[in-house]
Amino acid sequence: MTRPRTSSQRMSSQRTSSQRMSAVLTAAVGVLVVGALGACGSSGSTTGSGGASTALATTSSTPTPATVTLTTTVTSTATTRKPRIDPSPTTPPPAKDAPAIPRSAQDYSTAFVKAWVDGDRTRATQLGTEAAVKAAFASRVDTMPHFVNCEGAAGSSYCTWQGDEYTMEIRLRNDLAGTGQPHAVIEVAFAH
Repeated sequence: MTRPRTSSQRMSSQRTSSQRMSAVLTAAVGVLVVGALGACGSSGSTTGSGGASTALATTSSTPTPATVTLTTTVTSTATTRKPRIDPSPTTPPPAKDAPAIPRSAQDYSTAFVKAWVDGDRTRATQLGTEAAVKAAFASRVDTMPHFVNCEGAAGSSYCTWQGDEYTMEIRLRNDLAGTGQPHAVIEVAFAH
């Protein structure tokens, strides 16, 4: 014979049933979350793709339905890329470095005379004024003249060069020649 249940037995049975239901729901949610993570390709890991970190928390301490909290933290990593320069046929080749400008009157006049003998008007223009370059290139020689001396006077230096049948005198500005500035040769004169 079955005995009728008392009210305390009924409540105990309901609590046990509610606890079982809560445990079943928690397990079902856990299976769903694991399945979802598995479908995303993170086999058993709590880190998803893209550097995302996933934390799961379930609470079921009370007989109420289970609560699932899903927290996602996305970490960002800065990536720097070096610009890639793609030369094309329309891009001119890189310019060659111009020779250094000398810092003494003798070296400066030597560089100017060498440019003149070599017919290098570009280098001569870097070292001298337009008038000085024009005066020098009005005459042509095939061999380098011999350096005689440089003498300073009133902010200028006069450097003398001796060729086979001529003497070349170059006047330089000391303030420009001494600091390696362009256009220090300001005058060129020939004597025959």
